Parts: sequence; C-alpha cells; structure tokens
Amino acid sequence: MIRLTREEVYQLVWTKPMTEIAKKYLISDVGFRKTCIRLNIPIPKAGHWAKILAGQKESKPPLPTKWKGPAFVDLTERPLEQPVKKISELDLLVKQLSKERLLFKVPERLRNPDPLIIAAKESLSKLTDANHPGMSVTGKVELDIRVAPNNVGRALRFMDAIIKCIRARGHIYETAMDGNFILIRNIRLRVNFRERTTRFKTPHKPYQDFEWRPNGQLVFRLDGRQKAEWQDLKTLLLEEQLPKVLAKLELTAQQEEAHQEKTRQWQIAWELERKMQAEREARQRQELKQFKELLNQAKQWKQAQLIREYLAAMQNANPSYLAWAGYKADWLDPLTDTEDEWLNEVCKNNF
Repeated sequence: MIRLTREEVYQLVWTKPMTEIAKKYLISDVGFRKTCIRLNIPIPKAGHWAKILAGQKESKPPLPTKWKGPAFVDLTERPLEQPVKKISELDLLVKQLSKERLLFKVPERLRNPDPLIIAAKESLSKLTDANHPGMSVTGKVELDIRVAPNNVGRALRFMDAIIKCIRARGHIYETAMDGNFILIRNIRLRVNFRERTTRFKTPHKPYQDFEWRPNGQLVFRLDGRQKAEWQDLKTLLLEEQLPKVLAKLELTAQQEEAHQEKTRQWQIAWELERKMQAEREARQRQELKQFKELLNQAKQWKQAQLIREYLAAMQNANPSYLAWAGYKADWLDPLTDTEDEWLNEVCKNNF
C-alpha cells in the first residue's frame, strides 16, 4: 500500500497519462479520474498527451489550495503478472458515439417529429389494450408502443430521438406486421417501447383472478437472440442513455453478423462432410457389390473346376455325356463365359 498526498497525486496526473498510471497501481484509468475529481485535482483534457507528443506546449492549471476534504489517497501497486482490465467494446463504442454530433438529447417537446411518431400519436390517443387495463397501444405496422396515457408524450419523444439517431448513423427503422426492427446492414434487430406492469388481484371479476396494470416504469427493449433493455436508473434517466442504447444495438448487429458467418461456415462444413459421407457410403456399396461379384465368380470357377475334375475321374463314361457335362462346366466358368441355350436365363449364383 502506498499513500500519496493530494499534491503528489496532482503531480502524478500531470506527469503521465492515466492509462499508464493504471498499469502501475491497482486502479483503472476511470477510477483514478474519479479519485482526482473527488480530491478537486484538475486533470488533463482530452487530446492533452497527443499534443505533448507532437511537441506542443500545454498549460498546467494550478492545484486549488482551498480544500477541506481528504489530504491523501492510498493506492496498491499492481503485481507484474496482473494485467490492466481493458475497457469493454461497448464502453469504447459509447465513448466514440458520444463524440459525434448526434441528437442524443431528448427534447422536452416534440420538434419536427418523424412521420412514424405522428401516426403513433394518433393511434395512442384512440386505441387501448384489452389485456392491460389503462394502457394505450399503437396499431399494426406502426411504432410498437404500449404505455399509460400520461406517459405517451415521454415515449414519443424518446422514440423520435432514437429514430433520428439511428438514421443519422446510416441505419433503418422499419415497422412491419410482426413488429419493429432496426436494420443495421443485413441484420434486423427487433425492438419495442413498453411500460412495465404490476399484477393486481381482481376478486370481483368472474373467471379472472388477476389483471396487469401500468406501474410507471418505462423500458426500451431489444428482443431476439441477444436480449437487452434500458430503463430509468437511480442516477440516469432512460432519455440520457441514448449513446449506450445505440452502441449496444450496433455492437449486437456486429455480434449477430459474426454469429451468422460462423453458422454459415458451419453449414458449409456440415454439407461438405455430409457429401463426403454420402460419397463414402456410395463407394462402400459399390465395393461390396464388386466384392460379392468377385466372390460369386470365384465360387463359379471353383465349381467348374470341380466338375472338370469329376469328369476326368470318371471311367467308362458315355462320351456324349462327358461332352455335355464339359460344356456345362464351360458355361459355369466365368473365365470362359460360354453361352448355353438352355441355361442362359438361369442365375449362376444359385449353385
């Protein structure tokens, strides 16, 4: 354990990048940044170290002297064998998207709403969900929204903002009979906007013991193989999570593309294996057929030889009989393949 004073932390943060500091101590660069903020220590802005490497001079703000908080921080040196935890792909993409000039801020009022928003607003003012009392719903081939009437405005503002962000990134928002989809290249991600429900007993309704009523908790959902959902957090509203939502959607599309490619390669390998197996089985059948034929011919030859040996051993046999029997042996012998007027239609394998 190493104890650093506030002054030493200040000098350290202006001496090397926080990623380098994280390699030396058991703390992430994000954690060290939070420590500096907690100690009211000014930290370098984005691009500071790149400018230093380029030979530019950067000003260093002084350490505020008026401070009544902690005067030191305890850090543990990182063991050589313990690597620094890398930032996740999702967090990297969130940082990248946050730097782009997208309309991530959800307005307090609808401004120039998308035609999908206009159509959904009309339906939400007229349609209700029979299975969820107190819920407004949209129609078919419209935005997939189901919320209580007092949350319609918030739902529409969020959906308008995310649709515009999606299109600004070159993607497509599609409404279909079977739901809403975000098209990222060739990947279709199914999404919807819901208000959560709570189960209530209905003792006075015949044939219905419970019903589901809205509870005010809004959630934007990603359905399908890789599910995800976003809702209000203790310190972060749903509307403030647009960069994370968009990053997750794009990352999911990448993962689905990788999954589809892996599936495609597996299918190709499986079909190739199946083809090779089919060819092998066909070859086995052919080999067996040829071997059986060989075995039958060998038996026929052996039987023909047996007849000839028998005829040679006969004494005082009728010459015409010997000629007839010898001819039959020649017919049976596959090496001579002599035709016989009376036996040509007989299968030689029957002997």
